[in-house]
Amino acid sequence: MILHLFKMILKRKKTYFFLFLQLFVAFMALFLVMGLNMKKFSNYFQPLGYNYEDVWLVEPDFQNVPEDKKAEYNNLILEKLRTIKEVELVSAAQVIPFQQWGSEEKITYKKQIIKALKFEVDEHYKDVMDISLVEGRWFTANDYVLNTIPVVVTRDLAERDFKNDSPLGKTILIGGKKALIVGISEAIRENTSANLTPGFFMPLQTAAGKYLLKSENTENFQLLEDKVRKSVTSVGAAEIQIKQNISLTLVKKYAHKIDYIQLSITFVVFIFLLVNIFLGISGMFSYNLSKRKAEVGLRVIMGASPSQILMQFLGESMVLTTLGILPGVLIAAQMLIMQYFEPYTNEYYGILSILFSALFLYLLMLSCAFYPSLKAARLNPSDALHEE
Repeated sequence: MILHLFKMILKRKKTYFFLFLQLFVAFMALFLVMGLNMKKFSNYFQPLGYNYEDVWLVEPDFQNVPEDKKAEYNNLILEKLRTIKEVELVSAAQVIPFQQWGSEEKITYKKQIIKALKFEVDEHYKDVMDISLVEGRWFTANDYVLNTIPVVVTRDLAERDFKNDSPLGKTILIGGKKALIVGISEAIRENTSANLTPGFFMPLQTAAGKYLLKSENTENFQLLEDKVRKSVTSVGAAEIQIKQNISLTLVKKYAHKIDYIQLSITFVVFIFLLVNIFLGISGMFSYNLSKRKAEVGLRVIMGASPSQILMQFLGESMVLTTLGILPGVLIAAQMLIMQYFEPYTNEYYGILSILFSALFLYLLMLSCAFYPSLKAARLNPSDALHEE
């Protein structure tokens, strides 16, 4: 039966050409939409590796400050912020979740060059962001005087590049300088929608210009904002302005607006595509079946039941879907093999995208073909033959 349907449809391939093209385009669009968003959506259910809820961000603006004065003012502001009664800890860092993440750096180990994200932070960053250590320790102020740079690698970097061998105590090269691995932290990521990216923490090489404050009063915006503003202005430099004075919870909300806009656009395009496919396929099925009334009438006269006719046309819709999406499945599989979508998706989510896209189009074709097929199955054979 299935082989017969394949032969019958292939003989009418010119009639179904535009339907095949529509199915192919629809499959590729669904695959791309799902493949590029499925991993991002799944990331919302993965841990960040740190705690942002009790953290406050302060960023002074040193644009009008002379270069030779910036380091001095940075230290003064840092001291003033630590005197705030409501603040438990202060960290100077260039790594701000949901806003400014690490920079890509090449590291050398056993003459092999690998890429990872570099996170420049101070010795208090771990406690402010509540980052857990898997093994070893965090670097301290005493480590800064060593000839080698103390670094803490993330767990995913240790698993990726050191395999089953512990990286603790090993020496690597960062920018041609020796670095000693003193600890391993939990894997971290920039945002709830971002991917986990292997990286390493190292002491600040220059003045950070940004400060993270750990406090239980981050929800009391007016109180903490006022305290921070007074501390910064008490430095006595009129040219220093405050660029950011806000909790990381609000920074996260602002950052997520971009994700919401992207998801909204994707949803609108998906609905538009769905409506157009449904109307196009339904209209094509109705038209093609209206041209086959004599065939239906002849089958009924020869003893075919309405259910058999219904199953025939529904089977045709499944065969048509298979032929239409088959080239798309092959192209999508080739894309996954060539890793065109790394790091936006991986093989697992790519395969799921192919399966879900195909399943969706099969169900859509069934829904489009059901009413025209049911109408054809209920056709009176005498009326059909008389009309022909």
